[in-house]
Amino acid sequence: MTDTEYIEKNTELDQAEERIEQDEAVAVEDAPEGGQEQGGNAQQDDAVTEDDAVEEQEEDEAAAEIEDDLDDEEEPHQVQAFSDGEMLGREETRRVLYALLFVSDRPLSASRLAEVIGDIDKHIVENLLEELREEISKADVPFELHGIAGGYQLMTKEEFSPHIRTLLQIKKSNRLSKAVLETLAIIAYKQPVTRSQVEAIRGVSVSHAFEILQSRHLIKVIGVAELPGRPRLYKTTDEFLHHFGMKNLKELPTIEELRGIK
Repeated sequence: MTDTEYIEKNTELDQAEERIEQDEAVAVEDAPEGGQEQGGNAQQDDAVTEDDAVEEQEEDEAAAEIEDDLDDEEEPHQVQAFSDGEMLGREETRRVLYALLFVSDRPLSASRLAEVIGDIDKHIVENLLEELREEISKADVPFELHGIAGGYQLMTKEEFSPHIRTLLQIKKSNRLSKAVLETLAIIAYKQPVTRSQVEAIRGVSVSHAFEILQSRHLIKVIGVAELPGRPRLYKTTDEFLHHFGMKNLKELPTIEELRGIK
C-alpha cells in the first residue's frame, strides 16, 4: 500500500465515523418528548428507526473493513528503512545489506548494519540476512554468507582456496605450527587461563607460543588471577573466531568430536 492509498483509507474511516455521529444526533433530535406521539406516528418512527439501524450497521461494517485493511498494512510499514532520506522497501533493504557485506573485509553485526542503513530494527536486519543467506546458497556463486565472530561476512567457498592463495601470494609458512596450535587449543577450552596453567598442561614452556598468538591478535590479556604473584589471565579474541570461521565459542568441537578426527 502506497502512502497515498494509506491516507485515503484513513480519510474514508474518518468520514464513516462522522456519518455515524450525525445519524445518532438526528435520532436524538427526532425522538418524541413525553410519549405524546401515539398510534400511526409510533409505527412510522419504528420503521425509520429500523432503517437507521440497518444503515448504521452497514457503516460500522464498512469502517471495520477499513480498519482491518490498515492493520494488515502495518507490518510491511515496519520493515521499511530510510537511506539518505529515501524510504526503502524490503527487497531494496536486502540488496543494500548485500552490497555492504560485499565490500566489507570484516564481519558486520546486525546492529552495525542497522545503524548504517538507518531507522530499522536489528531484528528485522537479522531476518533479512537469513533470507539473503538462503538466496545466496541457492545461487551459483563462489561465495557464501557466514555468521562469524558475532557478525556476518561473505566468504569464498573452500574449493577456491588454492587459486586465492596463489593470487594473494599467501604462503603456507604463515600457518600456525603444531605447538602453537596446541597452546591455542588449551587457551580456547580452558579460558580464562594463566600461562603457568597452560605450561602445566603441555609440560613445556609456552612463552614463544604466547608471543606468536598475541602478535596475531588471537589471544589477549583480560585481567589478573587471584593467585600468588597475580599472574595475567588470557582468553581468545574475536580475531580467533574470525580466523577459524566460528560464530562464537559454542561452535568449538567437543572432546568426542576431536577424538573422532583422524
